[in-house]
Amino acid sequence: MRSAGALALTLVLAGAGVTAASAPAAGVTVSETVTVGKATTLAVQYRGKGHGHGLSQYGARGAARSGLTYSQILAFYFPGTRLTTITHRIIRVKLSGTGTTTTVAAASGITVTGVTGYLPTTGIRRYRLIADARTGLTLQRLATAAGSTWTTVRTRLPNRSEFYRLGRVPLRLYLTDGTSTDFDGYLQAVRAPSGGVWTIDRVALDNYVAGVVPREMPASWEAQALDAQAVAARTYAVNAMATRETDYDICATASCQVYGGRTHYHADGTVAWKQDAAPATATAYRILQYGTRPALAQFDASNGGWTVYGGRPYLVAKADPYDTAARASDPYIDARTTVRVASLASHFGLAKLTSLSITSRDGHGTWKGRVLAGVVRGVNRAGAAKSIPVDGFALQDAFGLGTTWLRIVPPTP
Repeated sequence: MRSAGALALTLVLAGAGVTAASAPAAGVTVSETVTVGKATTLAVQYRGKGHGHGLSQYGARGAARSGLTYSQILAFYFPGTRLTTITHRIIRVKLSGTGTTTTVAAASGITVTGVTGYLPTTGIRRYRLIADARTGLTLQRLATAAGSTWTTVRTRLPNRSEFYRLGRVPLRLYLTDGTSTDFDGYLQAVRAPSGGVWTIDRVALDNYVAGVVPREMPASWEAQALDAQAVAARTYAVNAMATRETDYDICATASCQVYGGRTHYHADGTVAWKQDAAPATATAYRILQYGTRPALAQFDASNGGWTVYGGRPYLVAKADPYDTAARASDPYIDARTTVRVASLASHFGLAKLTSLSITSRDGHGTWKGRVLAGVVRGVNRAGAAKSIPVDGFALQDAFGLGTTWLRIVPPTP
């Protein structure tokens, strides 16, 4: 890892023509009612995928293909923030899919907290840390011989003991589905409130970013788009570190941002994916800052042509020409899907669905924008007519979409 010095002189990210709006849209009244009649399915058109806050990944691709640099892309999506360089730091990532143990492959140069020297490898296939009956951890090992079972090596190790491999060589962690992943840094076992242990990867921030970018954006995309994603991911992580939990800073799933480690292997040992270090290296230690704090650098797949106000001065609502540009190749522009009427009725607890109305939109773009409010009407299981007020998110969930920017298509008579 390269280390950086003190905070560098920063570059203010303020693009020409950036909208200064920082408040949510009040919405516009609309009158759109679709009567179900005898239809057994309803079609819905939609735009975008995600919350629409901050960076659009397809928009970043469109911008990169239009010739924008990663700093210009970030300036467009996070107006008023500035690029700055931070010092080296470690982030604690709560990994997923590890079950109730922290299990690693036996390999040369592995140490564990509380045990002197390197863990033996001859005749040993794996090591694991498990919660003991008290407040600590137990180290166990699994031999290579067929039919071997786990045996105890050491008891009463301290909570938060961790595996580390000499020379910063990655550790191979086994997951409950039979797959495994190489992770940089220290793999720490933390007793979980519900029993067992969590596995926490204490890893250098830029190594973490290298494992995030290709899980959030295809590595084949344009370099400037990938670099913008790297800065957004790093910034999001640093923001999370500022509001950290007791035992970890960030999770490794889409609930935070997806982290895939260095290399992931199928159950048969073949490589499923690898990290992409180039964007992390090209943007090393750079984050977006607003005032004196790291920005909340949110991102999603596609905003459909308009960003959405996100409760921060730099998360504004404005038209996005890059997301809708043909060169973005965005599959979420005017997409369409079909849903069974019976499924929709069941979703809202109705025996029969009679109509769906949209009464308010945010006023931005095609169809007057994203849905803010509506009404679902039908008959409940007791045979009584029922009207259910809904918002855009309720309709999004009912139709199985990733966006509230939708239009219900009237069925053909």
